[in-house]
Amino acid sequence: MNRFVLGVFVLGLVGCGGGATVTTRPPRSRPFLRHPLRRRTRLAAACGTPLPPFANSNGYGIKVQLEPSKRLKILNASPQIRSADYCAAAGIGGVICNTRLEDQPQRVPCDHYLSGMSETGRPGPNWFQEIDGRRLRCGGFGVPFEAPDCALKDTNQYLLDVSGPGKYVACGGTGSPGTCGSCVLDENVFGVVHPSPAGLCRLSGD
Repeated sequence: MNRFVLGVFVLGLVGCGGGATVTTRPPRSRPFLRHPLRRRTRLAAACGTPLPPFANSNGYGIKVQLEPSKRLKILNASPQIRSADYCAAAGIGGVICNTRLEDQPQRVPCDHYLSGMSETGRPGPNWFQEIDGRRLRCGGFGVPFEAPDCALKDTNQYLLDVSGPGKYVACGGTGSPGTCGSCVLDENVFGVVHPSPAGLCRLSGD
């Protein structure tokens, strides 16, 4: 067997798992985890000016987005900025505001920039249900199901399925300021579909 044929034979063994260790790339569902600085730079460019300042991160505003049934509610978390100057520059006004207006194309990259990367490898917050002072992870997409009444949505990391009363918390992921927001849902808001569910969340102590 000449050296050329022997080389082809050895390569064939490696390619077919013939005892050699083959290094594979991470799953494509988590492409930005390998290059967090590059990701942040791209998001900052897409967000534009004003760029949400980490120092003024005010956690998340959480509301009930939809009620598909009497026992299921979908929460929606939006990263917030506490800065009258920023809110004015973003054309929203007020002291606390979203990163951009809802219909602006910069809204998504600005939200991603401020939220960082969740445990799932998707941009957006990590979700928890708080029980007896402990934050249990809402599961899905590789995250264990620790909490009994919540699950991550397959369409969007900013959304959460909730099937029972309790305190639900959204916190920024890797590369974010790490600030959080919460929504408390009482038992009496379940068992009915509301005409306007957005105001069902209350803050702790309300």
